Amino acid sequence: MPTLHGEEKALASRASTDLCAVINQASAIVGGQLYYAMGTYTFSDGNLQVRQNKLFTIPLTKSFPAHSLISSSTYSSVDIPAGVPINDDEGVFLYTNTTLYFYEPDQDRTNGTSIWTFNASNETFTQVTVGGGENVPYQLYPGGFASDPATGRMYYSGSLRNSQKRKVKRTLGDVEGEGYGVVRRAPSVPWVQILDASGGDFNASWVGGAGGGPTLLYGTLQYVRYGKKGILVGFGGVDPEDHSQFADQNVASYRSMTEIFIFDIDSQTWYSIEATGATGEDDIPTPRLSFCSTVSAAPDDSSFQITIYGGFWLSAAAATNKVHVLILPTFQWLDVTPKDQTLGDGNYGRQSHRCALWNDAQMIVLGGIIQGINSRNNTPVNTGTCNSTHPPLLVLDTTTFEWVDTFNPNKSYSQPKQIYDVIGGDWRGLNGRTSPNGGFNNSQLTFIFENKVRRIDQPTAFAASSPGPTSTSGPGGGSNGGGNGGGSKSNTGAIAGGVVAGVVVVALVAGIIWWFLRKRRTQEPPSIPQPEGVVVGGGVGGAPTGMNRFEKPELDGTVAGARPNQTAFDPQKVNGTDANGAVMELHGDLVGRPVDGNNHNLVYELESSQPRGELGSEAPRGELDSAQAVPLLHQPPRGV
Repeated sequence: MPTLHGEEKALASRASTDLCAVINQASAIVGGQLYYAMGTYTFSDGNLQVRQNKLFTIPLTKSFPAHSLISSSTYSSVDIPAGVPINDDEGVFLYTNTTLYFYEPDQDRTNGTSIWTFNASNETFTQVTVGGGENVPYQLYPGGFASDPATGRMYYSGSLRNSQKRKVKRTLGDVEGEGYGVVRRAPSVPWVQILDASGGDFNASWVGGAGGGPTLLYGTLQYVRYGKKGILVGFGGVDPEDHSQFADQNVASYRSMTEIFIFDIDSQTWYSIEATGATGEDDIPTPRLSFCSTVSAAPDDSSFQITIYGGFWLSAAAATNKVHVLILPTFQWLDVTPKDQTLGDGNYGRQSHRCALWNDAQMIVLGGIIQGINSRNNTPVNTGTCNSTHPPLLVLDTTTFEWVDTFNPNKSYSQPKQIYDVIGGDWRGLNGRTSPNGGFNNSQLTFIFENKVRRIDQPTAFAASSPGPTSTSGPGGGSNGGGNGGGSKSNTGAIAGGVVAGVVVVALVAGIIWWFLRKRRTQEPPSIPQPEGVVVGGGVGGAPTGMNRFEKPELDGTVAGARPNQTAFDPQKVNGTDANGAVMELHGDLVGRPVDGNNHNLVYELESSQPRGELGSEAPRGELDSAQAVPLLHQPPRGV
């Protein structure tokens, strides 16, 4: 039976302690609330970089100050039950429309078969049993992760694996049988883990995905609504198996930020695409790790923008304060760093932070280590004391790419001028682009980027009623998940009886009304006809009642057709609408390698030798042997 903790659902404000810093926390937006937990925390009461057995939340339905300490009047917290993982800096939130999954890939020895959840719709912690544990490897390094709340499917990839659960024969005395055992082997290429909770929290299961993808150590992975079922876009970080860039062979090499990896969820195929600079090479971000990213969509979905901020640059042994955008589907980088950094990090950079996006329009930057932007001045300034000059929370307007002093819950998104100056169109989108300059040299990618999954917005609030079965605004992950769906069977008889009684009453009332009306008609004189041309009801002068505005797509979740026109991770170990774990050494001599600037749009298909598994299938899955995984083919030249 799952463990329920309903008594702890009331979110109470923390008394008189402002949050000064938070590092390596997990964070996600569910139900109009920004949740964060795990990592380390510094409060104004003098506690420095301590673990917190709490789940914190900031409501996003009202404004709050940005570029400031997080006031105790802004956030609330709830105690986390014993057993929920909070002591790992690599823990993440996978999430659906209603539920947070506390997942620690590098510490979990149960292969993800037992995961703690928090259902935001009824504010209840639950430890759920998850099927398909044989599809989950033990992780050597943290990877990239992404969630699609609309379908209730979550993704984790980009980590080396060193073991795999598989069915083996076991002998106990004279009894021989089969069961799942852990088979350890040498580190092998990543495997996409898919956590499918489309049937609700208590029916969640890991299903197999394709192997042969990239390692995304301290890089990023994002879900984007292209193709039949969406795609995953990954880039950045370091490659733990590549040591060619530094004289010290213990130092892992950067991944070039021009190297963009695409995983098509429908075909379960990896691709590699080389991005370019929108106006030149200066637009391409320097290689980095431990940065954050979010995804915005043009109002008409004709383009998507992956905005990244901050990160750590190993060569300079310092953080960065740069903001860049990867424009899709043209695969162009654009430097959009605000000129005025007063409400940003100023002349300092930030790494090991998290970002969350509200309404496509505001990127909330939360936490991280703040330090100088060059090796001569790279001492962290927010880890040894409560420093209000370098606050934990920033807000970036993703339409204007300017830092703002207040979070505005009602702000809407328009395609930024900087973007449509590059790809065409206007604030609504309307750019008509479906590929990079020159197109794709792969027909499968052409098809993927000509089609989109329709937008399904997350719920921004839940009903204040007591927990119970309710309908959901989208497929999967709704209020019927999280343990509420089981109560319907026991009420079937009562519901049926109520329906029958209601029908009888309605029929009786209708009969009485008909009798009185018939009697009245026999006693009243004929009615006077209405003059011709008189409109009864409707809008004024026949005008439409709606507004001529640019609406976002309908929320039906179908495919849209193509449109035309631990301590905190510390690398230096300083602290030990349509139409309106492993320690990386830092210092080493960088081995310069030229960037091939001529071959901008090469596409490489990274085929998996494994047949793809249907996400909703219960059929047994084929054995995932690391020897069968196909490595990345024809990797594009990397820049330094």
